[in-house]
Amino acid sequence: IALARRKFRGRGGIDLVVVTNLTAPTVVVGASLLGFFIALSVPRGLMTILIAHVAFNIAIVIIVVQARVSGFDGSLEEAAADLGAPPWTAFFKVTLPLIMPGIFSAFLLSFALSIDDYIITSFVAGQTLTFPLWVAGAVKVGIPPQVFVMGTLIFISGVLIAIASLVLQRWGDHKNQVRA
Repeated sequence: IALARRKFRGRGGIDLVVVTNLTAPTVVVGASLLGFFIALSVPRGLMTILIAHVAFNIAIVIIVVQARVSGFDGSLEEAAADLGAPPWTAFFKVTLPLIMPGIFSAFLLSFALSIDDYIITSFVAGQTLTFPLWVAGAVKVGIPPQVFVMGTLIFISGVLIAIASLVLQRWGDHKNQVRA
């Protein structure tokens, strides 16, 4: 939120890191993270996978949420404050519900990219087996039926999440129209 609303020293540097994270090849990101974990003697496993996925998805989250916050009308928060709402109440009752679609979109994009990521995960996983690593290993010896089943389940889950998102959005729009 601060990146979208405030001007502060170092903001350009943060923007540069975000853009660099998006434009860097995944092989470079994976190798860099591997070097980082080795230098700190961090054993590779689930924790390094989690850290790596947060590291490469944070830029997407920042950009999506920043875009939503940039389109947000700040006068709504001011109106809440004028009506006596403390800052935290104004945030939770006004700001958060209005930027929630951006947060949800960022979550879905990050989840989709994490499910799909093979390269970075292969660098930092150690002995931990993730879905992309399992699929890549399974395909080398012939495609077992489990790959098709998992692919179908993930696809159906994505469709159901998209439908639920649309239903919730329309319900929210309808609810707002009724109040107005």
